[in-house]
Amino acid sequence: MELNYISDSSLDELKVNIFSNLEKYKSDEVWLDQYFRGTAWSFTSKIRIENIDLHMPQSSTLHFDFENTKKIYTSLKRLSIIQATDERLWTYLTHTTFWNYMRKRWPVESYLEKEKPVDAIKERYFFMANRDRALIRNGIARLWWYGYVSYDENREDPFELTKVLLSKLDIAQSLLERSFSRNPDITKAVLSVLKQKEQDSSLIDRENFRNLMMYINQLGGVTILDTLDREDLEGLVREKIEMFA
Repeated sequence: MELNYISDSSLDELKVNIFSNLEKYKSDEVWLDQYFRGTAWSFTSKIRIENIDLHMPQSSTLHFDFENTKKIYTSLKRLSIIQATDERLWTYLTHTTFWNYMRKRWPVESYLEKEKPVDAIKERYFFMANRDRALIRNGIARLWWYGYVSYDENREDPFELTKVLLSKLDIAQSLLERSFSRNPDITKAVLSVLKQKEQDSSLIDRENFRNLMMYINQLGGVTILDTLDREDLEGLVREKIEMFA
């Protein structure tokens, strides 16, 4: 299939009218064609991929994020960073191609009492204002970025580090909501050390992992992380983690 993008004007119109469209976000049917009444609201790119059949969430705890990350990233591995940060692409996918998945994974009804549903829709179906967080909050973009920062073709199982990344929700959030997270060498260095230390869970509890992320952020102020090779990066991470013992 060919990847489509929503047009700029249609994207703006949808975002402005989220509140008035709340009932539509509860529908199990894709509604954009009817909403735009036949006007040209999307355009086709030159990117061709195979059809992606995502696993449907089965419960509040069985989401298949790892399995779906493998599917999304394998199919869209050739996306450039510019393409992967384009809200128009992911908004099209959340509202059409993967609408059924979105209804299962991020049902709007679950936000009506706990949170502001408009903010929840902005976060999961579009891009939120914070650009770094937006990429891993959008319901489909997040799956691609999980793969991008962890896929390692030099391993027997290229998704071995992806499994580490998604083993605990705190790891994915704390790691990917940092400014350095778009550099896969840094994220894979962190995940590689976590893989080596996974038998000692006391070293990588929530508090220690957040301290580790703060440490790496601070390093960015005095060291040009991008210039370090993977071995040096892993050494820095390993040294910090062992200090928690």
